[in-house]
Amino acid sequence: MSIFKELNHIKLDLSEFEEIALSNDEQKRILKQVKKKISSQKPKKMWTRAGITSVAVCALVLFFTIDKETIASMPFVGGIIEKYINPNETLNYSAYKTAIGETAENELGKLTLNEVVMDDRQLFLSATFEPAKDVNFDYRTHITPKVKINGKDYTIATGGQTVPLNRNMFMIYNDITLNQSMRTENLQIEVSYNTWNFDKKIEQPWTFRITASQAKLLEDQKAFELNKTIALHNKGTVTIQKVVATPISTTVYYDLSQSTSEDVYFKIQSADGALKTYSSAFTSNHAGDVSFVRFNGLTLEQTKYFLIAYDSKGHRLHQEPIPIN
Repeated sequence: MSIFKELNHIKLDLSEFEEIALSNDEQKRILKQVKKKISSQKPKKMWTRAGITSVAVCALVLFFTIDKETIASMPFVGGIIEKYINPNETLNYSAYKTAIGETAENELGKLTLNEVVMDDRQLFLSATFEPAKDVNFDYRTHITPKVKINGKDYTIATGGQTVPLNRNMFMIYNDITLNQSMRTENLQIEVSYNTWNFDKKIEQPWTFRITASQAKLLEDQKAFELNKTIALHNKGTVTIQKVVATPISTTVYYDLSQSTSEDVYFKIQSADGALKTYSSAFTSNHAGDVSFVRFNGLTLEQTKYFLIAYDSKGHRLHQEPIPIN
């Protein structure tokens, strides 16, 4: 029988305490003292409820006697990419992630690349940053990476967010929009965090060279080839090329080269009339450019879906909904 199963049944009022997980060093230190306490109990070959309770109390006393300053600066496991993609939904993209866990260090601090998720024309990165003592850093400070996939830079846009975990540790999220889909199952990715607050170059960037798999993503991906041209109320036309649905997002790709305006977007309407608004977008009516609207966290279930064209002010640009599937 595991003593941890017994400990799980102990009920305490912890509402006055801030719930922050222990660092690896603190866990090892506490477990070492618990084991030392266990070794002094007799008889050694049999656990009694009294002995287990004694150990539980010792462990709790050790935890609650750690001063608040120590707890405040302890690192803990931060947010995951799913919460960055869609914080309002309970998502699980474990089947599509590649865990990394590598750390690089320079004069600004330590940066650990935690995990990456590849989506259609999009790459998500999760990292943990521990700034050096003399470095001023907060949630308004951004670290932006340059990314090469299979030796080439396909980046057309980069977004991100900094989330504080405690005073000494921050989550660094980034999403990289690519100019084409990656069709190979295994990708050689070079990530170089080389820009500070969008314009300051980092002299010694944190650089990681990793292999990421998107085999499961490609297997579960669905593409709906539409190639449908519609007239817009504000003159001109738009050609809806395709809709790509993955377990992570749904993206509408379209051509605005025959439109007099770049202010053209799409919402997705389900069979019950519910409208979904895009998470990110890129529009251009220059010949050769591909516009898109992406719905992060939206997957197309077994029902009918339609596209409705709008401008940025919410004015409808085409009367009839366009079927996707």
